[in-house]
Parts: sequence; C-alpha cells; structure tokens
Amino acid sequence: MDVQADEAGLRPDPSATAIVESRRAGGQGQLFSDAYPTYADTDRIPAVQTGRGSRTSPWLRAAVAVVAVAVLAAGAALGLVKAGVIGKENPGGEPSAAPVHRDHATTGKRTTPLVTPVSTGAGTATYRVGIEAYQVAVTTSAGRSWVSMGTPGKPPLYEGILAPASTKKEILLGPAQIDIGAGGTKVTVTSGHRSVTLTPPAAPFTYQFLVKS
Repeated sequence: MDVQADEAGLRPDPSATAIVESRRAGGQGQLFSDAYPTYADTDRIPAVQTGRGSRTSPWLRAAVAVVAVAVLAAGAALGLVKAGVIGKENPGGEPSAAPVHRDHATTGKRTTPLVTPVSTGAGTATYRVGIEAYQVAVTTSAGRSWVSMGTPGKPPLYEGILAPASTKKEILLGPAQIDIGAGGTKVTVTSGHRSVTLTPPAAPFTYQFLVKS
C-alpha cells in the first residue's frame, strides 16, 4: 500500500514554540554548552551585561589625585607670594628682590609764627620776625597815607605819600621801622609762603620789627 503524506501536514507550524533543554556536561546529545543557555521564543530580548561594570580605572583615579595636589600647591604658593614670604621671579629666572620700603623724610610746616608780638604802647607796637630777611608791604585803602619804611637810625628806604588803593613793597634785612600817617592802612609782612597782615588801631602809628637773634 502506498501512503502519501500530506505536504501541508509536514511543514513546521510557525506559531509553535519549541523549548530545547540543554543537558549538563557529560551528557550525550548536548546542543549548547552551559555558558550559552537557550531561551524560549517569548518576543523578549534578554539583557546581557557587557564590560567590567562601573569600576573606575586606577589610572584615572591617579590622574585626578595628581591634579588635586597640583591645585592645592599652586594655591599655597600664591598665598605665600601675596604674604611676602617668597618673592616673584623675574623673566630671567632670578628671584626678584623683596620690596624695600623707604621712609622719606617729610618737611613739616613751620610751627614758629612768622611774626610774634613783643610789646604794644600808645601809637606803637613791636614785633619779632622769625627770619633775617623779609618783605614789608604797606597798602592804603580809600584815602592817601604818608609812609616811611627803613632801618632805625638810617635814612628810610622809602618815604612819601601813597595814593589811595596803592601798595609799596620793600625788602628789609634785620630790624626795621614802618611809620604810617592815616587810618585804614595795612602792613603785611611776608616770607616765602607765609605772610601776616597787621592793621594799625590808630593813626599815626609806628611798627618796629626785630629779628630773631
């Protein structure tokens, strides 16, 4: 009897799920080794871990440590430079000298007055001038005034009548005497950047100036 097989019955069913069990080492008919297990057709891909995990490379850890040490050393060196413990190097490589603080002697203002009162009397006043050579300026106001300027016991350097709102200046050396004949006249003593202005309380009036001995 001839038996014909149905071709449709011999074809594999695509919807069928086959499970192939792996056998332990030593068994016969083993299809795959234990290191490669088989899985059923579940439409899911198993997660397979590759690589060596999340461990950090020893070289990377060493590099990070070296960078951290270098940053700390640079910060410490900068602090020492700012504190003046160590000096900066010049472009030639030689360490620069530490800054030298020089105390410059300052000339303070003179504390001694240019003109110091000595005595005052009726129609006269005596002052002491703190320098040998000085200038005396006589300035009139709205009226004219007779003026005499010079050294006591000698002919005056100037003697005459000054017009209103005018000034007469003389350089004096040593003691001097200034005579004015009208009110409103001012006498100014000048030396360098210092000056003192005197106003006679009455007229006529005589100023005598003595120098510091």
